[in-house]
Amino acid sequence: MDIQTRYLADYTRNAPCSNFFVTTLIGRGQADAPHRHDCYQIILLTKGEAEHLIDFELKEMKAPSLSLVFPKQIHRLELSEDAEAVAVMFDETIFCTEILANELKDYNIDLQKKCNLVDLCAMPERMDDLLSFVAHIQDTYSGSALNPARKYQIKFMIKIMLLKIFDALPSDTNPKTNDSDRSLYIRSRQKVDEQYRDQRKVQQYATDLGVSAKKLTAVCHSYGGMSPLGIIHEKLSLELKKLFVGEALSLKEIAFQLGFSSQSALNKYIEQEFQCTPMDFRQSVLKKIGGEK
Repeated sequence: MDIQTRYLADYTRNAPCSNFFVTTLIGRGQADAPHRHDCYQIILLTKGEAEHLIDFELKEMKAPSLSLVFPKQIHRLELSEDAEAVAVMFDETIFCTEILANELKDYNIDLQKKCNLVDLCAMPERMDDLLSFVAHIQDTYSGSALNPARKYQIKFMIKIMLLKIFDALPSDTNPKTNDSDRSLYIRSRQKVDEQYRDQRKVQQYATDLGVSAKKLTAVCHSYGGMSPLGIIHEKLSLELKKLFVGEALSLKEIAFQLGFSSQSALNKYIEQEFQCTPMDFRQSVLKKIGGEK
């Protein structure tokens, strides 16, 4: 299966600014083809229901709810026939990366997973608030010449939308213990994202982070609900699925890209982790991303 990448530039080609784009989505009772974006996308479901498959996890959406999709996440959105939604697309320059790394680091714990589905049924006023910002963005965008001052206004409005989304996340994103433990967990996740291809030993991660394996395990269980090895395997398995559906690669090529010593080592990992053969694993992933029940 060829997973298409959709670029923000394709949406903004004839627009006065290349950093953001707003569009309306209307339900057709049909699923879009699986794809990924090179940008962020806030999907605000204002009416009806939707099934949103993001990185192979199915999210059941019911209005009012939202989904923040991160760059390179594979997703497929199926809106009910009566559904209505608004999508706000924007690039990395607008995302709150620096703020999350500093002032809002308490929220930067498994943020991607938590933001992929945010249920607003208990706080419908939050959806109204977000939609008011969308309306302001559209008015500012289309009112007259989009000068630099207006561009910055829109960028700040999108940032405020993001902050309001973070504020609507479940309370378990708030601090649980102390700053050092929270920082350790975030750094461990970042290190796994960077090194999962080459390093899969928990002890080495602990050494690199300057703590004991026991301490790292306790912190990972406290904040992520799984062991360090479980986090490594979760990342490895996700990237494995992406390679299986995204490119026409042989098992040998996939093994090389993911840092396995051989195709046999990859086969063994799949059999141990998923209790099936590589061929059956590939078929199950293709069925899921294709929307087969």
